[in-house]
Amino acid sequence: MPDEITDEFANADLGDPRRAKRLPKLAASLAQAPAESISAACGGWSEVIAACRFLNKGEFEARELIRPHRRMILERSVGHDCALAIQDTTELDFTPMKTVTDLGPLNDETRRGFCMHGHYVVSEQGLPLGVLGADIIVRDDEDFRQAAKRKNLPIEEKESHRWIEGYRMACELAHDLPDTEVISVSDREGDIFELYLEWLNSEGSHRAEWVVRANQDRVLVDVEKGAPDRLFDAMRAAPLLGEIEFEVAAKTGSKKVKGNRIKTRREAHTVRQEIRAMEITPRPPQRKGLKLPKVTFWAVLAEETDPPPGEEPVRWLLLTSKEITTLEEARRIIRVNLRRWDIEVFFRILKTGCRVERVQLKTCEALIRALMIYLVIAWRIHYLTHLGRQCPDLPCGCVFEEAEWKSACAVVKRSPEAGEPSLREFIGIIGKLGGHLGRKSDGDPGPQVIWRGLSRVRDFACVWRAIHEE
Repeated sequence: MPDEITDEFANADLGDPRRAKRLPKLAASLAQAPAESISAACGGWSEVIAACRFLNKGEFEARELIRPHRRMILERSVGHDCALAIQDTTELDFTPMKTVTDLGPLNDETRRGFCMHGHYVVSEQGLPLGVLGADIIVRDDEDFRQAAKRKNLPIEEKESHRWIEGYRMACELAHDLPDTEVISVSDREGDIFELYLEWLNSEGSHRAEWVVRANQDRVLVDVEKGAPDRLFDAMRAAPLLGEIEFEVAAKTGSKKVKGNRIKTRREAHTVRQEIRAMEITPRPPQRKGLKLPKVTFWAVLAEETDPPPGEEPVRWLLLTSKEITTLEEARRIIRVNLRRWDIEVFFRILKTGCRVERVQLKTCEALIRALMIYLVIAWRIHYLTHLGRQCPDLPCGCVFEEAEWKSACAVVKRSPEAGEPSLREFIGIIGKLGGHLGRKSDGDPGPQVIWRGLSRVRDFACVWRAIHEE
């Protein structure tokens, strides 16, 4: 695996060939022990000093560290009919790291860190293709205290402008992949009129499509006389395309009731939803000194018809640039929206598997540089998890080093006569080393056991090389 991760960082333009040479080595060391500290992963005083010097010194932008990885995304995307550019924001909390300088407030001034707006590319079937980019938002303490002032700023100066920049990145990806359909996918925070305007203004060039979960009950214009003119009411009266049915598992959670958080539980049951779709034209919002044009696009409503007693119906209201006139077209938009969960899994790998919020560096700039490397490492773990499911018969030697798979097979007492395992078999071995029981009811190993197992495989491989190699 280390050789594979180095390909993602090869030939970076960092202003100095020595830094470009150091980057793949550092990434390989961190990838072999993603949950360990930088000093433990580097495994030697001289390597630790070199890593700290790399992260703390040098005049180069942090985003340059993943530019080679972005080129690899294009290679992996070739042959896929559709690529989904999912964007979302997560907080990175470094409050316990008291020595770190230049951090900003998070949801309150007592928590210190920064926000990361990630752009994650997956295939329509869910194969992780890579990290397109990551925008870092370090809030200023004074601006954070003046919330009312921020509301009156132009969109270009607001944090919400990151969603429009994310759509522009998806358009750049679409330009570089002329034979692949690119769809930008956003959660409720991305329901911004200027994003739809950006799509409208891109007409005539190679642009990305988009799917956004609706957040605002917008006023509609150009509606028929007597028809509802608010989005939510209009969609309940929209033409019925058909029904879908699927199973949901039991789920525990929590919600706030009168200021108090209480535990909730949703029982496993069959969900039946009615699917409605129609073309809509929202009224342009008022912007100081601007008159925004109208934008027409489509909306899809999927609403549960008979929820269990006492439970909220499962409901999704999705806005999209794609024309929706049939049930199958609407079902596809719903599937695309559900792929948003992939970026949540990616964030969880980044925080829990790579433990980026426990990286011990002294400056915000150094933390951001380290984060860029860990982004690719987290993607790699997610990628391996899916690759074992989608390409089960691929020889594991295409992805892992001989010392890795031979040592791991020896530890789990797999017969030497069986030869090189398939990728699916070896992912199962890694999962077993990470704590996966492998029972029929357990399903395939998930990212959490994979990253734990990979850490053990790294140690086994080190011993294997010491014994078998000169």
